[in-house]
Amino acid sequence: MMTIGVLAFVVALLVSVMLHEAGHFVTAKLFGMKATQFFVGFGPTLWSRQRGETEYGIKAIPAGGFVKIIGMTPLEDVAAQDQPRAFINKPGWQRLIVLVAGSTMHFVIALVLFFAALLIWPTVVSGPAKVHAVQPCVTAAANNACAAGDPGAPAKGILQAGDLIVSVNGHPVTKGSSQLISLTQANGDKPLVYGIERNGTEQSVTVTPVVVAGKVRVGIEINDTGLSRLGPAAALPRAFDDFGQVFTGSFAALGKVPHELGTVFASKHTQRTIDGGSSVTSVVGVARVVGEGFSSTGLSGGLATLVETIASVNLFVGIFNLFPFLPLDGGHVAILGYEKIRDAWRRRRHLAAAGPVDLTKLMPVTYGVLAIIVTMSALILFADITNPVANPFTQ
Repeated sequence: MMTIGVLAFVVALLVSVMLHEAGHFVTAKLFGMKATQFFVGFGPTLWSRQRGETEYGIKAIPAGGFVKIIGMTPLEDVAAQDQPRAFINKPGWQRLIVLVAGSTMHFVIALVLFFAALLIWPTVVSGPAKVHAVQPCVTAAANNACAAGDPGAPAKGILQAGDLIVSVNGHPVTKGSSQLISLTQANGDKPLVYGIERNGTEQSVTVTPVVVAGKVRVGIEINDTGLSRLGPAAALPRAFDDFGQVFTGSFAALGKVPHELGTVFASKHTQRTIDGGSSVTSVVGVARVVGEGFSSTGLSGGLATLVETIASVNLFVGIFNLFPFLPLDGGHVAILGYEKIRDAWRRRRHLAAAGPVDLTKLMPVTYGVLAIIVTMSALILFADITNPVANPFTQ
């Protein structure tokens, strides 16, 4: 099941890349621009077919994709007959739409997947978290089997199967296990006051968690109450809510990049975790998490994990791609905006438009940004190989 999960993630990621490029391609064709190539991947061509003026194909390295639109920059030589259809010669508003179409597709994919997940799988409508069982110990073992030296479960003798956890340190638990995990992780290894309902009676108990493999653990298995499959009318606002939470969480994840780079050299005893907030991971790390979802929760749970993960990845990529640095799409948007503001100012001074920005002067900055992106990606990939995030499906 682990392998199935990883392969499913890779396929879904390639489909997302294809749809990103389709956003650029369709809008370019809509505005009469000439697009000569539409490829998924980079490197040597494995397969291609010419249809009309466009060559469609697949390349050997599945690490992205591209659409070749004539005249994307003033550095490109454009044949005289293609000048009217060159990107650089189209109105600014059309160029802007083409540039942001890739990220827009990522945002649409994310929203559609969040919506579909709420329609297909039961979700927490409201309610506390229910203790399914109390574990004898807390362990980092993948099969949860206790070994010599593993600490006893802090919840043992305090919580019981069937208890409903209704609050954590006074904060109501109304969204089930996800909220309980978030509140517990945020508290660290400090004592927790759980408000529980046992046999119809409400009471408070204190549990002092332990940290094992980088995760705050109390040693319980939990189920949700109030699970329901939503209809379209109820799912749509929840999908927008999920979209908003992941959107803000993506910026928080970017802020964690310096810390995540530090984990490259951290001890393996300080294991990275995605509980309580998204950890920054590479494609390898995300694929491993999806594979763990299939391995730990079965086909249905794995598919739910895949859909949620692909939605989150698309949202993150869409945001990152709009950052105002070349070679990202956002860098081209920033240059277009600068040209329009500059020319508007020149018109007010009765001066002629200054023409396109000289990109040759920006190439050193572009290479620097690209080097930073490649270096950070390589370091996070190394971290995912040597110190992978903990399996989020064990509690």
